[in-house]
Amino acid sequence: IILLKLTMKVFIVLLLCLAALLGSAVQDLPERARGGLAYKEHLARMKTDTVLKAAQPLIYTSDLDNFNSANNRTFAQRYYVNDEYWAPGSGPVFFLIAGEGTCNGPPGGYIATLGAQYKALLVTLEHRFYGESIPEGGATTENYQYLTVEQALADLAKFTRFYQTNVPASASVPWVAFGGSYPGALSSWYRHTYPQHTVGALSSSGVTNTIIDFYQFDQQISAAAGNDCGNKIKAIQAAFARTIATGPAGLQSSLAKLACDKDMSSTDFYFMIADSWSMGIQYGAKTKMCGSFGAITEQSSDEEIMNVFAEWSNAYWGKDFCAGGFYNTKALADPARWDVNSRSWRYQTCDQVSYFNTAPKTGSLRAQELDLHYHLKQCEAMFGKKMFPTSLKMIANYGGEFPKAENVFYSDFSDDPWQRASVWFSPSTSQPYHLAMCDDCGHCMDMHTPSTSDPAPLVESRKQFEGYLAQWIKK
Repeated sequence: IILLKLTMKVFIVLLLCLAALLGSAVQDLPERARGGLAYKEHLARMKTDTVLKAAQPLIYTSDLDNFNSANNRTFAQRYYVNDEYWAPGSGPVFFLIAGEGTCNGPPGGYIATLGAQYKALLVTLEHRFYGESIPEGGATTENYQYLTVEQALADLAKFTRFYQTNVPASASVPWVAFGGSYPGALSSWYRHTYPQHTVGALSSSGVTNTIIDFYQFDQQISAAAGNDCGNKIKAIQAAFARTIATGPAGLQSSLAKLACDKDMSSTDFYFMIADSWSMGIQYGAKTKMCGSFGAITEQSSDEEIMNVFAEWSNAYWGKDFCAGGFYNTKALADPARWDVNSRSWRYQTCDQVSYFNTAPKTGSLRAQELDLHYHLKQCEAMFGKKMFPTSLKMIANYGGEFPKAENVFYSDFSDDPWQRASVWFSPSTSQPYHLAMCDDCGHCMDMHTPSTSDPAPLVESRKQFEGYLAQWIKK
């Protein structure tokens, strides 16, 4: 009986540790894409040799409006800490900037590996209006006036001061910011706006250039896919378009194949399928995806072509990919149906950061209907007002493809379409850049736990970053 009790205790502890590990592991894979093979592969890449210390969320009371002292409203903002590696008073703080999704644990993957090496404290703060860090009033259009990049950056700065006050040993050591994708851009913008709070940052696949009509995204997908796979993707789009053009039954048949809501529009559906194949390349699955599309031949019927795509998409992303509400304008506009994380990110794109994935004028993989007008009309439908993102102001403030920050390492990967919204070269001597050129090298690839199977260009990217990291911490 005693042995059984001990065994159960050990089992429970292991489950808690595993939960913390998995929670920290999914920060750069969208929540709508966690129901299939992609999620399992991602967790495998993020696993660490040492099990992360189980962590419960802590609460920081954040100001709703960081720039108006007359507004005394606050909200509970979650954060996580892992101190199992930390040498207080000498080890640095590695501060992971969270982004457009729920934060379920402390930094994992590559950051945890570095944490063990540098005896660092690992900290992350959930982004306002995501996960459980939702201010009173929820995801209403009126409440979203407080969802801005500037407010998010101020949260990071105020939280840092709060934490250093409450944990004095963290105030005398260097802090380093980490972020991937949108948080990768935030890490650069944070270094520019509040440089006193960190000594440096890693901007992994950081989308610093807030491009409004972002047709380059589709062009990069086409370039990475190559001629044969690209032509098969065009055949998939054409097969669905011909089927949908036959009438309502054709649309419903197409929606059913991907488990989409029945009231989804054809243009929303076109955006969803384009996102599915784009994300296949974006997240390093090009070889597998294009291999699956190899079943498509010139003799294949539209039904066969659509089924090949649907089988791959449903298996790889899971059937919630479309049904989760991220793509359906009607669901995103309906308080009874909207997913808050999805709606919050859509608001950020409509209001500030844009990154609207549009169809190039020629050679497009995605439907021509997916133009800037489509995205702006969707913004109006979702939030009940005409909107146009202030992306040009963002570029003026932070530099766009020529960031104004210092001590930021930018890493990009050759298959990733988001590299077209990142930097293209080293913007300055204090802002080094590395592009890893390799097949299946995708978005935020360096954030995964290092492995002996990592391609040489990825190993080189990390080597270069760690050289700068050592310099920043030493200073």
